[in-house]
Amino acid sequence: METTTIYRINETGRTINIAQSVNDTDESIHGAVLNTRTFTFDELMNQHRVFCEHTEPYDAFKDRLNSALRIDKSIEVSTDDMIARFIAEYGENIFFRGYVSSVIEFYDKERHVLLKPNDVVIAKLNRRKIQDEVSRKLMAYMDTQFALMCSDAYFSHKSTMEHFMIQSGRTIVAADDYTFNVFRESDNCLLTILAEVGQLVHYNKWTVCECGFCHKLFLGTEREVCCHSAECIEAQKQQKEAIYKENTKAYSAVKRDYDAYVRRYKKVLVEAGIEKYHPAEFDDFMQAKQERMEDMDKLKKRLIRNGLPTKELEDLSAKYKAEIKAVVEELVEKFGRKGETFCRNRMKTQN
Repeated sequence: METTTIYRINETGRTINIAQSVNDTDESIHGAVLNTRTFTFDELMNQHRVFCEHTEPYDAFKDRLNSALRIDKSIEVSTDDMIARFIAEYGENIFFRGYVSSVIEFYDKERHVLLKPNDVVIAKLNRRKIQDEVSRKLMAYMDTQFALMCSDAYFSHKSTMEHFMIQSGRTIVAADDYTFNVFRESDNCLLTILAEVGQLVHYNKWTVCECGFCHKLFLGTEREVCCHSAECIEAQKQQKEAIYKENTKAYSAVKRDYDAYVRRYKKVLVEAGIEKYHPAEFDDFMQAKQERMEDMDKLKKRLIRNGLPTKELEDLSAKYKAEIKAVVEELVEKFGRKGETFCRNRMKTQN
């Protein structure tokens, strides 16, 4: 019995469709296509993490197969109960299923040499020696596949993407009157799938993050604090709105104080006649005023968006107040002695 694994990746939707057929026949594969399971990249990453962290079932699996080889001509090994126990303890896991399927196929193929009754070669050679050789091949296969599956490189761009010699599988087109789907064939251990998803992870610079709302792990950039579930996205939106409402008064108070300060200095220049008789100089002041006003607005929005304290805005306000005052004093010097006296007196009253 051979199992065929096929898959289709949707990069935009961050999902992957995976199906396994029991027999490698067109009819079986067609049936599998109709019953594909859809996983998000986050679900796939979490199942992979569970598979890598819990080695007890893997060790028990090795012991079972190794013991089965020693029983006369070896026996068939049923893994349904093992998979059921894994699911009961850790939840459904496509990597565990795929690994078990792959190893059992290898086991059945290699133990075939022990199933020939009255084989001349087996009769002459030591059966234990043959069993040891089959066991060695089996254990080596299990260890190699498990090590490749458990690499840290797949789900974090910070890890160096290892070079895996993975043979390209078939392309399978599943079409009917309404849909046209293209699947690719993967090895049963899903190494092909892991490598392809790993390429996307490295290309997009994703890493494993913890959601600040549901606390589940998800694939995202380092700055992301929310997973991609609709519930958490809505919760983050509501939190931002709450932070905005809570802190807007404090930010606005700093901004209003600065705006009032600048308006007073503008009034000084208007009353001194600079707007009327020295329009170019007055335009310099207005441009300086506008540039700093825009900077204050940008900083205010950034602080509110990230829920940061007002100190940075207060510091910038003090800096710009000093600069605006310097611009006005420079215009006063250009205006002349009479205007200087007038403006200085007005500034004293404003301060």
